[in-house]
Amino acid sequence: MIKMGKTIQQLMINAEIVRALVQPISNEQANWKPDAQTWNMIEVMEHVYNEERIDFRKHLKEMFSNPPRPWETFRHEELISVESCQQALASFLKERQASLEWLQSLDAPDWEVQSQATFGPDEVLTFKAGDVLGSWVAHDFLHIRQMNELLYAWNVQQVSPYSVRYAGGW
Repeated sequence: MIKMGKTIQQLMINAEIVRALVQPISNEQANWKPDAQTWNMIEVMEHVYNEERIDFRKHLKEMFSNPPRPWETFRHEELISVESCQQALASFLKERQASLEWLQSLDAPDWEVQSQATFGPDEVLTFKAGDVLGSWVAHDFLHIRQMNELLYAWNVQQVSPYSVRYAGGW
């Protein structure tokens, strides 16, 4: 069961967690990667900013329209590139505020309404609005974990030749 107040509160808390993790980092740290396959903090923040703009809120609006509209196909030209981690953070926080205001404006949304989404050439999945809302919060948690992993790896690299073994296992 969707508890709208709790969900909105969690999305708000998640935005503050992202702010707390990302706001103090330097440009050097924002550009740093522990390896070639891992996103740096700028890439993570650019992604969460774009997701806030063109994914969860947008798809829920499509689902709640009267009549419900099918999900629009993702277009790469909709993505906005950022120049810095701080720009991405500010843009994400602005979009998150718009999302929170929109969610708060909903009056008895039907969390059972369904829509189909195409993933790749052959995969079509059906989602309920409640699935999308729950996934929005989960998406935050996944990227907060990713940010923590980057911060941890940065710390390990910065204290070298010393060890962080005393902290416990990662």
